Amino acid sequence: MKKNVRVLALPVVMIAAMLALMTGCATSAASGTDVNGYPSWYLDPHSVYPREQYLAAVGSGDTRSDAEQQAMAGLAQLFKATVKVDVQTQKLYREVITAQGTLTDEEMEFVNATDIQASEELLNVQFGEAAVDARGMVHTIAYLERFGTGRLYLDIIQKNSSQVQSLLRQARSTADPVDRYALISAASAVAAGNEVLIDQLRIISPTMLMTASPGYDYPDLLQQRAEAASGMRASITFSGNYQDRITGVVAEALTREGFQISEESPVLLLAGDFTASAVELNPDFKTVRWTLAIEASRPDGTGIVAYSTQGRVSGITEDAAASLAYQDIKKVVDREFMEELRAFINRHVTD
Repeated sequence: MKKNVRVLALPVVMIAAMLALMTGCATSAASGTDVNGYPSWYLDPHSVYPREQYLAAVGSGDTRSDAEQQAMAGLAQLFKATVKVDVQTQKLYREVITAQGTLTDEEMEFVNATDIQASEELLNVQFGEAAVDARGMVHTIAYLERFGTGRLYLDIIQKNSSQVQSLLRQARSTADPVDRYALISAASAVAAGNEVLIDQLRIISPTMLMTASPGYDYPDLLQQRAEAASGMRASITFSGNYQDRITGVVAEALTREGFQISEESPVLLLAGDFTASAVELNPDFKTVRWTLAIEASRPDGTGIVAYSTQGRVSGITEDAAASLAYQDIKKVVDREFMEELRAFINRHVTD
């Protein structure tokens, strides 16, 4: 049976082409001899795709597409993530490496197409031939060549490591708490991305992993980030209705970020206004319309963020409506205001 191999579409095509240049003409695995109508790669994948050269998994389905999806799922099971990265860290990681320009276009395609959270978006995966059994069930095999893929991972890990060390050197040379936090935060985000790549390389090529030397201590880097965050002291002043309660919402969001709420030598000044008023819409419900405005600045008066939003909620009673408004405000502070504040801080590195 003639071997039929096709490469996944998407950015993988670019990566596969690069790997071909890196590794030269790779030797294809043989199809193997049929046994009782089943090909060898189906009965024993590693007899055709040796473990030392390939990661492989067989999939079956009613159609070839279904079989390929099952084979990919089987291959992805080998990459179940043990390192978890939150969405904000993922975003900053990609922003930093894009801004710094240390990776090639092909490597950037790899990073952007790889989900460092799930660790299951695999690149350079190929499919071998398909076989149909007597019941009409389609079988195929997905495989990943260890050496070429491992080389790509190793190159990116080493470049990321150099980037982390460069950011840490810059952080040590600045006295500004905001700059220091931004640089260390960026370094920790790149290092977090590296942890996932290292975790994947451990499966792809343990031998290559032995040559990867980050040049920094990841737990120590996380501690440095926590210490830098504690230096981000913020004062909060609110006016209007429910000012104590709204101050608490903003303080809680900043504290989750690791910042300190302090009137002593603050590096961030937050001032805001919140108003809420009853409106007549439906006689069966009590409705509250609210507006929120927050301005963040540096001690020298330099503006950072000017955020405003408004909303309207209804409840059986005014207290119930006010409680719903409070929940909405917590969401917009967490999701929108904090996102704008993070963007300002990150621009110290990415601009």
